[in-house]
Amino acid sequence: RFSSSFPDEWVSVYMGGQYYLPGDPAYKKEVPWTDKRVRQALNIAVNRDELLKTVFAGRATLAVVSAFTPQSEGWSPKFESRFRELYAYNPEKAKQLLKEAGYGPGKLNLKLWAFSEPGESEGPAIADALAIYFRNVGINAEVEVLDYAKIRAAFRKKEIHCCLYPNIIGWRPSEQAVRGAWHSKGTTHAYVHPFIEKTFDTLTNTVDQQKRNQLLESIGTHLQEEFADIPLFWFANEVFANPKVVGSWTYPGIAAGRSTHFELIKPVE
Repeated sequence: RFSSSFPDEWVSVYMGGQYYLPGDPAYKKEVPWTDKRVRQALNIAVNRDELLKTVFAGRATLAVVSAFTPQSEGWSPKFESRFRELYAYNPEKAKQLLKEAGYGPGKLNLKLWAFSEPGESEGPAIADALAIYFRNVGINAEVEVLDYAKIRAAFRKKEIHCCLYPNIIGWRPSEQAVRGAWHSKGTTHAYVHPFIEKTFDTLTNTVDQQKRNQLLESIGTHLQEEFADIPLFWFANEVFANPKVVGSWTYPGIAAGRSTHFELIKPVE
């Protein structure tokens, strides 16, 4: 088994209906997770350590904020310390936050949409595990496995207010990741907010590297502090080869493609 030098895919759980730009007709206040307390409760209801050992057999690392790794423009070590402070598993606190938001035991209903694709089969297992964690804090959680085309159409049309959905996404430069997932002109509309809109528009007109890092870090900080989604894990690209033939292979995983640098494959001597 050969692994990429860097993690190249992350999995997070996205919460539909987060369209916070003023005047957006798609915004519906009655969507429970438009309340930050609910988003935080959903995050701290998840036992990430247990999920890592079970669904991913320990072959992953924590994602402390979606899309960002130490290799990313705008990365900050503060992401890691803030994650430990804000996202620690705490089901009792999750129950309290839900109660404060008006959702006592059995009062919050949600649906988890799941799908699987070639090479990305973990979605349904993740959804099943999350449903158990959510039920443990008094949420009525239901899992529905759908074709990805239906889920994609729903989030692109901003018609996914009902549901949360885990998605596995390949690493990409920070600017591209923000534009695609969290900007109004992107396709995903995972969390569209005035702060990100304004900051990203400034970023696209900025060439100074220090300023770009500051702008992207502020976007990552906002996503993290607002519990915009449920970040779970990063994992490396893995390739199986005959150990009697292939001796070594070093490749980054985050180049233009996941399995690359075939010229660096060395045969067994």
